[in-house]
Amino acid sequence: MGAGKSAPASGGAAGSLSSSSSELIKSLIGDIAEPESFYFPSDLIGGTCPRVVGAEESIVWNAAAEACDSERVHVVWRSFGSKIWYLAVKSADLSSHSNSWCPFAALLPSEENAEDIPVCYTYFGEEMAVLMVVDKDDMHIFRGSAAIVRAKAERTARELGEKAKVVNIDLFRIEQMTPVPWYSVSLFEDRARRVLATVSVLVSIGITLLSFLVWFYASMSMISSKRDLAEALQQTQAKSVKLMNEAQGLRASPLRVQIENFLVVNDGLLALNGFLSIYEIKDNKVKWNAVVPPSATADRISAIGGRNIETNEQGVVIGNADVREFDNKNRRK
Repeated sequence: MGAGKSAPASGGAAGSLSSSSSELIKSLIGDIAEPESFYFPSDLIGGTCPRVVGAEESIVWNAAAEACDSERVHVVWRSFGSKIWYLAVKSADLSSHSNSWCPFAALLPSEENAEDIPVCYTYFGEEMAVLMVVDKDDMHIFRGSAAIVRAKAERTARELGEKAKVVNIDLFRIEQMTPVPWYSVSLFEDRARRVLATVSVLVSIGITLLSFLVWFYASMSMISSKRDLAEALQQTQAKSVKLMNEAQGLRASPLRVQIENFLVVNDGLLALNGFLSIYEIKDNKVKWNAVVPPSATADRISAIGGRNIETNEQGVVIGNADVREFDNKNRRK
């Protein structure tokens, strides 16, 4: 991921501000450029470790730090199947090749340039040769002279089986690969700390300005509303009194009383395992009938304002004290 270059700003003040902002950002987060030339580090390490979804980065960093015996490492890793395949090198080994990449990184399992596993990748340079063996369970890196690496690759391929093959990585093939940059946990942590510090300062400035604007607006509002304060207070008191009167009226509402009575009957029937068959209100008179089990006692029936009416196949039919008066009134009508 490369860092974009900003276009020249027109105008003295605007150009100076743009230049200052660019320099500030560059000093905070540093330049992140695409790798240019390839490089095989002398102490390159390859390996695998079990994969835990969501914790791959932490697992790779711990494995690479242990393998390199250093906490400042550069890594490249890919998840494939139940394993993580990674390359690692001490960050100090890349101090002279900070903008380089390793072609083996583009050949890790799941990469588009990778061959089917198992496979042996060889690279023969002018002064050294490198072998990367990728098996279904592990990965190893070997260095040595061209003759030793070639013999090692052929012997390893025979040991891995008929499907294993030796693939030589020449300059033409490297040019066709997409460079895969190294990832440095420590480097990104340092940059993240600088970015967070800058963001904290900017957020603090923004909050200060916002607080000033809120204070200024509140002050202007208080100045403009002082003359109407007495009238607003009077209107508020009048509305409060009105709301209290309405609330008092609701508390004394007949509907509220009827609802409370219904809830008392319903809760009592639930306690008796009974069910309500009729609940009717007419001319402020309530009629309700319910069926309860024969085991229901008279005192518990009386507690909810009911009394026994009859017994049928479903159980004991009970009703309130107004049932008979209610029925007689309806018959006269």
